[in-house]
Amino acid sequence: MDLLAIPFMRHVLFAGVLVALGLAPLSVYVVLRRIVFVGAAVAEISSAGVALAVLLQYEPFAVALVLTVLTFLVLSRVADSPRLPLEALIGMLYAGGSAAAVLLIVKAPRGEADIVNVLFGNILTVPVPLLWTMLVAFALVIAIQYFAYKEFLIVAYDPDMARALGIRVDVWNTIFYVTAGVAVAIAIRGVGALLTFTMLVAPGAAALSVAGSLSVAFVVATSLGLTCSLLGIFASYWFDFPTGPTIVAFLALGFAASYGWGRLKG
Repeated sequence: MDLLAIPFMRHVLFAGVLVALGLAPLSVYVVLRRIVFVGAAVAEISSAGVALAVLLQYEPFAVALVLTVLTFLVLSRVADSPRLPLEALIGMLYAGGSAAAVLLIVKAPRGEADIVNVLFGNILTVPVPLLWTMLVAFALVIAIQYFAYKEFLIVAYDPDMARALGIRVDVWNTIFYVTAGVAVAIAIRGVGALLTFTMLVAPGAAALSVAGSLSVAFVVATSLGLTCSLLGIFASYWFDFPTGPTIVAFLALGFAASYGWGRLKG
C-alpha cells in the first residue's frame, strides 16, 4: 500500500501491466515462429534510429518507430524465403544495428547520460504522455491479436497448411510483423530493451513448456507476464533493486520453473 501511495510508482505499475498485456501474448507467436532473437535485433535497430534522430535533431521516438516497423516489414517479406534463412537476416540486423548505434552516438551532440536514457528507456521514468500512447497502442495490439487469432496461429504454426486453406500467408505475415513492430518500438521507449526482449520471449516459451493446448498457452503466457511484472516491481521497491532487471529475473525464474515442470511431466 505504501507503494501505491507514490505517484510515480503507480505509473511504473501501469507501464508494467501494459507491457505484459501487450507483449506476453505475442511471445507465443514469436516462439512458434522461431524468431526469439528478433527482439534483440530490432532493439539495436531502434537504438540506431534514436541515435540518428538525436544527431539530426529530429524527434527520436518517431524515427525509432518508423525504423522498427520497417525492419519488421523486411522480416515479413523473407519469413518464408527458401534462399535466405530468417536467422541469418536477424543476426545481420543485430550486428548492423549495434554498429550503427555506436557510431552515431559518438557523433551525437547531446550528453551521454541523456542519450542513454533516450535510447534504452527506464520503467521508473515513463512520462505520462508515453503511458497514454502505450495504452492506446497496446489496446490496438491486443485487439488485432484477438480478432486475427486463427490466422496468426495457423500462419505461425503451419504456413503450408494455411496456403492450402486459401489463407494469404504473406498478408498475415505483414500484419503480424507490423503489429509486433509497433508493440516493440513503444515498449523499448517505455521500459527498455532488456525487459522488452525478455517479455517477448520468456512468457511464450514458459507457456508452451507446460500448456496442453495453444489456447491455454496464451492464457498461461499472459498470466505469467503479468505476475512476473508485478512481483518484479514490488520486489524492487521492497529490496531497493533496479526495477527492469528485477522483472527480467522473475521472468527467467518463471521460465525455468515452467520448463522444469514440463520436463518432469513429459
